[in-house]
Amino acid sequence: MKPTIIICLAALTISLAGCASSSGRSSGADLARASEINLNLAVEQLRKGNLALAKEKLDRALEQNPRNAAAHSTAGVLYERLGETNKADSHYQRAIALDPKNSEYKNNYAAYLCKRGAYERGEKLALQAAKDLLYRTREAAFFNAGTCARSRGDLTRAGAHFRAALEVRPRFAAALLELAEIEYEQQNYLSARGFLERYMEVGRATPASLWLGVQIERALGNTAVEQHYANRLKTEYPYSNQARQLIESERNPG
Repeated sequence: MKPTIIICLAALTISLAGCASSSGRSSGADLARASEINLNLAVEQLRKGNLALAKEKLDRALEQNPRNAAAHSTAGVLYERLGETNKADSHYQRAIALDPKNSEYKNNYAAYLCKRGAYERGEKLALQAAKDLLYRTREAAFFNAGTCARSRGDLTRAGAHFRAALEVRPRFAAALLELAEIEYEQQNYLSARGFLERYMEVGRATPASLWLGVQIERALGNTAVEQHYANRLKTEYPYSNQARQLIESERNPG
């Protein structure tokens, strides 16, 4: 399974009040407030997947206040989705430069770096965010650090980061599944089973998780549970790649 990353969009709740000064001219405070309103609208459109309108609102927000760090971080997310990596990188870095203590901006940039193959830089930046005890989603930063480490093949460091994420949020489904996969890859099958069972209690059964269950129980020689996972995979996701892998493995055992 390809490692995933987590990006956070700021929850902006700016009041849509008037933004013009009594003189009819826009003051610095008015422009800053208008920038926040346009950013709020951009985030809403980005969440809906309306990238064109999100870009329009972000352009306006940055025109009104070029030092709006949140707008730069959000622009990084937008341009990443548009495939304009140079602009994405520039905006992520600008956000951190404007607000170097903001762990959300660091975590978002870390996620971007990991996806671009800059694993060591991404892991380091994610850990900076994760170690900020005031950051409300530290588990996401630990998770991203784990993803970076796993992507460059360091399963030991990856496992440590995913476990750290679980210390912050014990029922964090994504981290549980990652650890189940890592333990299976390292042939720690009982531990893999434990993490997968915990995942199944809090997460949604997917083709990847059901196929992993088949593989774990097959390695442990537990035919009954293996068949349970196999039947679910064939029934719930009959056209998935994992179902095809399962059928192929049954045709050619060993």
